[in-house]
Amino acid sequence: MATSEKKADAPAAPAKGGGVSIVGLVATAVFAGAAAFGGAKAADHRGSSPASHDTHDTHDAAPHVESPGFTLPLDPFLVMSSDTNHTAHPMRVVLAIEFDQTAKEETVRRFVPRIRDSALTHLRTVTYEAASDPAQMDHLRSDLMERFRSTGVTGVTRVLVTDLVVQ
Repeated sequence: MATSEKKADAPAAPAKGGGVSIVGLVATAVFAGAAAFGGAKAADHRGSSPASHDTHDTHDAAPHVESPGFTLPLDPFLVMSSDTNHTAHPMRVVLAIEFDQTAKEETVRRFVPRIRDSALTHLRTVTYEAASDPAQMDHLRSDLMERFRSTGVTGVTRVLVTDLVVQ
């Protein structure tokens, strides 16, 4: 036999060095996928997904809200508000008033000048700091609702601030 034939029949020597093992690569991929799946399941189990709460908890359901009667959009108001340093700031406010189902639109329309007057009177007293603070928005709504009810109009259920710009 020739020396070249001996080399062909001999088993190949294992590769030396730090080569990548296919088994190691596949095992790493499987473990990474399992960890990602397990993490997603654990997060879902802890309730981080709002959809999972809605299907299981019936006591956290949103309260039933009646649809309003008609909504009366008011023309925009442009007033000047003052800050603590007595500097004037222009303020543009757009309001809409929701009424209950029993209120008649033709009856309410007669009160629009009174409603606008009471809104304008109140908006002139709002300070720049109060108008700029989102936490004060509910207070502004409730004050306006009280003023609208005091004009004699009945059936006001909600005051909506549809636009508020203060400079």
